[in-house]
Amino acid sequence: MVGIESYAISHRWDLPGAARDAVRFADWLTRGGVPREQVHILLSPLDRTRGDLREIACRPPTRDHVERLLFKELPACDGDLLWIYWAGHGYLDSAHQLLLPYADATQDWTSHLNLEAALRWWKASGPMGGRFRRQIAIGDACRVDARHARKLSFGETGYGARPPDPDRLQFTLYASRVGELAQNLPDRGAGQFTDALIRRLQETTLQKSVHDLVAIARTVQADLLALRSRGLAWQQPQFIVDRDWSGSTIFGGSWHGRDTPDCPAACLDQQGWDELAPLLRVPRLPAHTYDAYRWAFEITDCAFPARRGLPAAELAGITHDLDARQGRRGMPLVLPFMRHLAAHCEDAVWARQVLAWTESARARLGVPPVPVPPRPHSEDVGLHVRFEEDTGLDNAYWVRMWLYRNERFEPLWESHQPLDPPGVQRALARLLRQPYAREVRRIEFHVPLGLLAEPFECWRLPIGRHEKTVELGQAFEVVVRCPDERDGLAGTLWNRKWQWFKAHGGVDPQAVREVCDEAVSPDLGGMLQAADPPVCVLADVSGQRLAETLEAVLDAGVPIAVWHRNGGERGRITAALADRDELDVRRLPSLVRQSRIPHPASVTEAGRTSSPPLALMWDDPERVPERRKLS
Repeated sequence: MVGIESYAISHRWDLPGAARDAVRFADWLTRGGVPREQVHILLSPLDRTRGDLREIACRPPTRDHVERLLFKELPACDGDLLWIYWAGHGYLDSAHQLLLPYADATQDWTSHLNLEAALRWWKASGPMGGRFRRQIAIGDACRVDARHARKLSFGETGYGARPPDPDRLQFTLYASRVGELAQNLPDRGAGQFTDALIRRLQETTLQKSVHDLVAIARTVQADLLALRSRGLAWQQPQFIVDRDWSGSTIFGGSWHGRDTPDCPAACLDQQGWDELAPLLRVPRLPAHTYDAYRWAFEITDCAFPARRGLPAAELAGITHDLDARQGRRGMPLVLPFMRHLAAHCEDAVWARQVLAWTESARARLGVPPVPVPPRPHSEDVGLHVRFEEDTGLDNAYWVRMWLYRNERFEPLWESHQPLDPPGVQRALARLLRQPYAREVRRIEFHVPLGLLAEPFECWRLPIGRHEKTVELGQAFEVVVRCPDERDGLAGTLWNRKWQWFKAHGGVDPQAVREVCDEAVSPDLGGMLQAADPPVCVLADVSGQRLAETLEAVLDAGVPIAVWHRNGGERGRITAALADRDELDVRRLPSLVRQSRIPHPASVTEAGRTSSPPLALMWDDPERVPERRKLS
């Protein structure tokens, strides 16, 4: 909501009432149910009106603030509908595009928003993804030729060209036609067009007004035409329903699009909520809750929220969030969400009850059958290598190896005497040359605490063509584990954190905690175990702090950790993996393996990489083979 009464360019540009009009629009939206934090107000009031608006939280409508909000902040927000309102001066360029000067515009550089160019940017398939499928722009501004304002220097303004998204619809309502002035009413402190529009909008609900926007615009046109016949107005509002890339109207008078029926999004009825309520009282979120939440949007062809992670920590909050969203007509988002949970739940009784509720609600609401949810991603075949320290010899270990596939462990080999690491390497190389090893994608080393420093990912084994040596961490996902360190309270925390990870997935912002040298203290373990998250620690610590950090990770039951061998510089882990904001913890084994494969820029003249590889602890409490001691 933008309202500019005072411009830096000249006091002759004063426009009393524009700021108040923007606030009136904001108030109408919030009274209609839009959360106040989702309404952004930018005001430049006159001194005489500033006192009336001093309680309003707003920003100045300068070029920096408007463009940062419109092209950076809002695209990252979550929403179905974007509403832009602008009250101020306006000019047209030679292509009849509306140029809206900013509050800090000057004669030498008349900085402005090119409304049509901005709408083309928002029409395109860009950072918004599938969000903001509906967009409304209202301009209470004159539409006079900028060439008549010879003292102004508008210049060219563009925001980049991208292909338009045909599923994104726009409604643009102008206060006047091309070449007309928009009348201001100083005595009322309002624009005549805005005054008439708000009066009509207040006659109905926000939801219905969005739905009936074309009819409301026609009514406002009739209102202004009646005033014009009495000599009380000179402008005639004009609206356009969507345009293609060349600016031509696509859908004529239809604001709803080609395949959207004129009915509100489906929601659960009261009976559905009453019957669902007992099923939502579970002690913790079921496994794959985040996957079910995401699938509900995918199966209904609905835009997934911009926020990463789940909207609430309990099923009641998640289902209410889903029911408040604009799902596909005829399919409440709660139905596919609960159907997915039931399909993957380990509690068979609860799953049957949920399936029965889903079918009952679907039949009562007349909703089409909910498709069968997809199966969880099958786990890759893994080779597990377990080390047990020998009590009589230094640097010697009893070793067992298993193949994990089809959700069970298959014993492969066990040593009949203690082995040193080179002996384990020879035994592992023999197994990896066997035919069954062709399926292996991951190697998991179950080790005592003292072996965490062993760079297993750097082991070079003769398993390549003609027994060429291959670096293990480049050919496989290599992870280390310390299940024998997970006893007592640490074991309870370990299981609890893994259950949180299974339910919330790997993209929740709380899942990861970055730790640097300054954060390492005797209290670190306590801080990491204070809540179920984090489940992953990115240890950007020096070599001197590494052992203390890993001790805290094990004490707190954190199942996943990443660190540089011998320590590293702050920020290097996230730089090696991905953008911190885009990191998915579930992809860490693959991402870490990719980081170990050298790129040309990271290889020295000696043929080695210039930085030590990343180590990954991936300790799944549900994937532990038998613990019979060979010694």
